[in-house]
Amino acid sequence: MKVIYIHHGQRKRVKTAGLEDDLTVLGEEDAALSGKILSCYKDRVRAIYSSNFFRCKKTAQIINQNFGVEIIEESRLNEFGSLKGESWTELQTRIMDFLDEICQTYNDDDIVFCVTSGVNIVGFINKAYGLAPSENAPFLPIISCSPVGFEFKKT
Repeated sequence: MKVIYIHHGQRKRVKTAGLEDDLTVLGEEDAALSGKILSCYKDRVRAIYSSNFFRCKKTAQIINQNFGVEIIEESRLNEFGSLKGESWTELQTRIMDFLDEICQTYNDDDIVFCVTSGVNIVGFINKAYGLAPSENAPFLPIISCSPVGFEFKKT
């Protein structure tokens, strides 16, 4: 199956990032553009998973205007630091466990989108390359609203 990781659209800057941070106008425009670009997959997209953070949910809603599929809120897609005391390794494990679950839910020719925070891509990369979670895994910054595709097989 194909999982398309999508970093949420550009968020409005506030002193402390939080659950309710909104998107900027550019963030909304980028989400709409991503939805149009990804519409080539329209017949294969089965669901859009989103973090509980408002900026992720709003990005998912804008993208979904091209698909009309179910948006499923998933707390395991919440960003690093959203769980008190969670280590970098635990975040990676959380993301990888979620990906294992959705790989069992969908068929190999299906596509799902996962709208989440930028640094969470490390869990997707670990899963795709069979890497174990590690405190030494890089903290990778990802540009807002940039989709990245991963191919996974049922395990």
